[in-house]
Amino acid sequence: QITERIIVLFVVINSQEEVQGKYVVCVLFFLWNLLDVVRYTYNMLARMGIYYLPLTWLNFSLCIPLYPLSVLAKAFAICVSLPYFESFGTYSIKLPFPFAFSIYFPYVLKMYLLVLFIGMCFIIQNLFSERKTHLGTGSIKKKRS
Repeated sequence: QITERIIVLFVVINSQEEVQGKYVVCVLFFLWNLLDVVRYTYNMLARMGIYYLPLTWLNFSLCIPLYPLSVLAKAFAICVSLPYFESFGTYSIKLPFPFAFSIYFPYVLKMYLLVLFIGMCFIIQNLFSERKTHLGTGSIKKKRS
């Protein structure tokens, strides 16, 4: 997660001034901060042995819809930045003769998008299993009288 944020923040957003003023950057920062405030508050209290049920529910439930939204915001920020990387050639490298190899950075970002969405599927499955472990299935069994 830290690597994802470093790549998106410093490589994609910070390197292209045109992308920094887009609304998707504000949305992305808002989603990241909202997730972190809930997660770090829950983890801090859990380390001290304090389990507040609404915060526990919020920690394990809020991340399920917000994490895919943050991935979509990351993907949109990358898609918005692609034309700038293509026109300016930022981070694209052509290696000298013995290798005769070039790295076109927009292709690297497109492959990163694919990995980002594949990783999101695994993380969502993990989030659902953690939610089930900590909160149960959520179904209420009826008592027979």
